[in-house]
Amino acid sequence: MTESHATRRSLSKGEQFMLAQIQDIYGPQNDESDVFFSDQDEAAIFVKDRAGASIGLVVLTNLAQMYEDGTITSLDELRRDWLRADA
Repeated sequence: MTESHATRRSLSKGEQFMLAQIQDIYGPQNDESDVFFSDQDEAAIFVKDRAGASIGLVVLTNLAQMYEDGTITSLDELRRDWLRADA
């Protein structure tokens, strides 16, 4: 995924939902202004914990699609297995 720092579009509702989950788990320092877009127009963010340590890269677009199409079957699964809320 090649990144482009220019915001080319607004986040979809699904991407906004994923960002809200990240903010709830890891903190509000993970702001929409930190989201960047790949050349394929995928929204992504490097997630930081409340102390500022890097957690990893989350592709909001992919998670939103997987949640919408049922690949990720529940909010608990999303938070536990995909966003590592228990980590």
